[in-house]
Amino acid sequence: MTENILVIHQGSLGDVILSFPALQSLRREKNASLAVLCKNEVGKVAHKLDVVDAYFPVESARFSRLFSKAPGKEMKAFINHYDIIVVVSFSDGIKDNVSKNHKGHTCRINPRPPAEEETHIAADIVEQMKAQGLLRNSVDVADALRSIEVETIDKITPAGDSDLFLIHPGAGSRRKRWPLDRFIEVAAAVDSREVAFLIGPAEMDLAPVVKKRAKREFKVHEIHDLFSVIDLMKASRCFIGNDSGLAHLAGYMGIPLVAIFGPASPIRWHPLGSRTKVVRGDVHCAPCFETAETNCKNPQCLNAVSVDMVLEAVQSLGVTL
Repeated sequence: MTENILVIHQGSLGDVILSFPALQSLRREKNASLAVLCKNEVGKVAHKLDVVDAYFPVESARFSRLFSKAPGKEMKAFINHYDIIVVVSFSDGIKDNVSKNHKGHTCRINPRPPAEEETHIAADIVEQMKAQGLLRNSVDVADALRSIEVETIDKITPAGDSDLFLIHPGAGSRRKRWPLDRFIEVAAAVDSREVAFLIGPAEMDLAPVVKKRAKREFKVHEIHDLFSVIDLMKASRCFIGNDSGLAHLAGYMGIPLVAIFGPASPIRWHPLGSRTKVVRGDVHCAPCFETAETNCKNPQCLNAVSVDMVLEAVQSLGVTL
């Protein structure tokens, strides 16, 4: 008998993508119909990549009562459609509100381990699901990640003969941005190829700067929806960008990816995928993104990353410039 499972995850794109291996393992092991309640754009991606069977937008007014102590008749009927509900949250509040009205099994998973633990987020979520009895103890994290990647690459089939290089100079936090001028230098170094800059809604300040400072004209794609980004990635030869949700998306899709890390820990947050290369300045200080409010005045974790280091990383993936 097929079980119905609902996962509630309010995280950003990168956070949710790092839960994909656990979600797909859960779906496969339970032979389940899996739905996710998350941000609408993120849900669209999860469904597009066949991670889930259905998605619901957590921003919708319809679901606002789900997080209250009195969810109402409609929400009670909604949650009781599911045999298992997994709440991905640091707070017990949502889980407690749901479990009081849910006739099935409700459990909570932390979105990530404590900041001082150098454990990858995707692996930690798999281990938590094993501890909760959702996955068998024999499930191997590394094997789960490898098998999911193979399945995903087979479905996405990136264009290996494409000339398109995608560059994403933004990030969810300004603290993670490598200097824009260096991205422009990287773009200039692949002048025998087609280069396009991706600019997200929170990064529109970068678009006019790219157009002004670049010695030659590059395409600039303003991101209005993630479906168009997926199509661009499928048509690309390589993706170069900061530690961001789009980098996680590229890595998960199997696109050759160079991700430039700064204050965040690459051990905890590196994008999934065997065709991923992380570049970070050689520093002795510990990653501070999750423990400090600001970067230091001269963050060498970012500033020590040279253009040549990024270009060498691209070539190490077997991608010609």
